[in-house]
Formats: sequence, C-alpha cells, structure tokens
Amino acid sequence: MTIDKCANTPQFRPEWHFAPQRNWMNDPNGLVYFEGEYHLFYQYNPCGKEWGHMSWGHAVSADLVHWTELPVAIPEGEQMIFSGGAVVDWDNSSGLGDGVAPPIVAIYTAHHSATAIQSQHVAYSHDKGRTWQSYSNNPVIDLGLEHFRDPKVFRHAASDAWIMVVALPREHKVQFYRSPNLLEWTLVGDFGPAGATGGQWECPDLIEIGIEGTGDESATRWVLKVDIDKNLLAGGSGAQYFVGTFDGFSFAVDSAEAPADGAILDHGPDFYAAVTWSDLPPGHEGPILIGWLSNHQSGHSYPTHPWRGVQSVPRVLTLLLDNGHLKLKQVPVTQYLQEARQTGRFRQIVAESCGSVTVAENQGCVAIDCDNGAWRPGRIRFLDGDTELAALVIGEDHVAFARYATEAVHIDDYAREVLVGERQAKARTVLILLDKCTVEIFVDDGELVFSCCLFPVADLSIEWS
Repeated sequence: MTIDKCANTPQFRPEWHFAPQRNWMNDPNGLVYFEGEYHLFYQYNPCGKEWGHMSWGHAVSADLVHWTELPVAIPEGEQMIFSGGAVVDWDNSSGLGDGVAPPIVAIYTAHHSATAIQSQHVAYSHDKGRTWQSYSNNPVIDLGLEHFRDPKVFRHAASDAWIMVVALPREHKVQFYRSPNLLEWTLVGDFGPAGATGGQWECPDLIEIGIEGTGDESATRWVLKVDIDKNLLAGGSGAQYFVGTFDGFSFAVDSAEAPADGAILDHGPDFYAAVTWSDLPPGHEGPILIGWLSNHQSGHSYPTHPWRGVQSVPRVLTLLLDNGHLKLKQVPVTQYLQEARQTGRFRQIVAESCGSVTVAENQGCVAIDCDNGAWRPGRIRFLDGDTELAALVIGEDHVAFARYATEAVHIDDYAREVLVGERQAKARTVLILLDKCTVEIFVDDGELVFSCCLFPVADLSIEWS
C-alpha cells in the first residue's frame, strides 16, 4: 500500500482520541481539571507536520472522550516550550492570582535555542488556561545543563509542600524539589540510575495510587514512572515504573513488594510520555493517565495528513497485589466504554466461537472472553484484507505482540515484536479498543497493555485462531 504523504487521510483521523487538526503533536503536558474542564496541553509545532518550534497546544473536554481544540496556549519565543505540568493554585501560594479566582500555574522546560540550555519556567493563567503570562523572574530552576527537563508538579498534603519531579536524562536520574509557593524550589533528593538505562530518562511522574484486594480502601503506594527514549522494548522507546514510598523528600522502592529494577508500563510500540491529571475533584475515579500513541523511532513517518500525532484513551490506574508483589493496572475511563455501548460499537464475544470479526469503519470496542471454561492458547490477528498487520499471541507460558512491516510506513523501526512471560501468559479476557488508526489492547482487566498505531486500507478484521 502506498499513501500519498500530501493527501488528506480522514480514514485515519480518530473520533474518540485527541489529534490536532493540523501539524505535529507529541507529549501530553499540563494535565489539569478546573471548573468542569479537563485540560490537555501538548507538545505542538504550529508551523508544520515535523517536530520543531515546540509550543504548548491546547484542547479541553467535558468527558475525556470528545475534545475541542483551542488556540496555541504558550507559543515558542526565544525558547522552545518543552514538556511540563500544571496545577490549580487554590490558596494563591504563588501570589500570581488576580484576587477573583485561583490561577492555573504551569511549570515547563524552556529550551534556549541559542545555547541549548534547558531550565524550568513558570507561566500562569487567569482565564481557564486560554491565555498565559510568563513569570517575571524566570527561570525558577537553572542548573546550566543542556539536558534537564520535563517537570511534573503536585501538592503533597502530608508534608505541606509543592513537589516537583524532573529528569536528568543523561544521568538516568529523577530529582525531587520542594516549594512553599511554586516559585522558590529546594532540591531534596533524587532517584536512579535504576532499571533500564539504555536511553535517556524523560517525562517523569510520581503518583499515589490505591491498592486493590487488600480490604483497606485507604491503602496506597507511590509509583514513579519514567520514560526511556530508546533501547527499551525491542530497541524502541517506552516507559518503566517503580513502586514504593514517598515522604515528601525521597522515593524508595520496597523490594519486598515490587522489583527494584522496575516494570514496563505498556508493552506496545507506541506509548510514550504519559502523565496524570492534577486537581481531580473528590470522589472522581483516578488517577487518570494519558500518553502519546507514537514514538521517536518511527512516529515521524506515520502517514497521516494534515496532522501527525494522537493521544491515547485516558486510563484509570490502580495497583494490584499479585503473589505478594504490587503491579500497575490500567483500564479505559468509564466514559469511553459508555460511549462505545451507547453508539452500538461495543461487541462482547467468546474466543472459541468468534472466528473473524470485522470492525466497521475501524472503530469500536471488542471484548473477547478467551477462557469460556476451557482456556487454551490462541492468536488474535489484526487483518487488512489478507494482510496481517499485527498479532497478539497467547501462549502456554508467554504473551507476545508483534506489529509487522508495512508499505504504509517506510522505515525499518516500525516493525516490533515484544515477548512477555510470567503468569500473564494465561490471559482470560482481552479488551481491544479501535479508533481509526489507534489500537489499544487491555489483557485481564489491564494487567497487561499493548498500544500501537495501524494504518489499514480496508475495514480491519480481528481473527482468533
């Protein structure tokens, strides 16, 4: 299949995932909930479909399914605007409020184009994130380094401080800073190197997450997530996470509960730079995570036009106690599955009787029961006519996912194959989310996840064999 790279590709534009109308998008940034809106800022090139001129694009949603794209929020100036986070400063600790409503405060990495120095800057908004003012005393942290980026900030109530986690990519470390006001920061600790160190560490997030199955609804642990830009999954990029404790100053892995070398967040070839929303209201399901469904190895060649880049479905995070160890679970937000059911795009089938299922317009949710009282290994194939684009293989002692080379993407790094062992091999249920060019697979209620982009010519069919 040959796709004209200058021809519009509406057949690949997702309906229930966010993608900009035009140009390049990568990392999600500044996720914050405020006055009924979920804000999604993101790395954006206002000038074209390749990476460059990094600014913060902006979209909002009332339900995490349907998105409205807004004008560029924080544009490139003398510096490119790299990744970061945002919070609502409810008590106006920063003094940046207008006396009417609490400000939204963004903390991001400014990349100085002339010197290549990266430092942490603050901007603030008084109009629900539509326009932003730069803090007059920027930068708020400057180590004089070329690689020092991706701050994520949250309020740590237990120690009464704002916390920043930020990456030293080349050193394979995450630093922890504390502040009383979002403007003055003190370094209090770091973590790493640990786990995978074959590429740069990027886009850290530190998240307090509830534990399932303990009988104690208040039981939580902290998860430190950090991305690796290469040499992680079959040579590609991805994210690893560590489970442990955080006291407002330092993070420590408890080796009795979690592996010291970490675990993989998503085993697919396209999931990167994921971060969580801040300021979700009490009683809201969460934490909620979203990631860029692409990678820096092959994503620049994906055949979509006039845009390039898409965000994942938002996912609810929990921890599961499994054989004495804690592992992360991810499931789609409730609203996503509700939308699929209400529009007739949700199909519940039994693997042994499904044969081949065609997904009209390459959109919908397919829930497969792989057990039916008599579990057996199987292969779930993603077919474009007679061409196999990808496959999920459930073996006796492993689960494997493969995405195969295609004429639609002219780059060797597109094809990937990942093998996962352990008890996750005996998958009982598989939930597949399809939205035009996006595929997200949740095995056993999200204990194992594979995400990728596919570019079929015809309606995609899913075949169990």
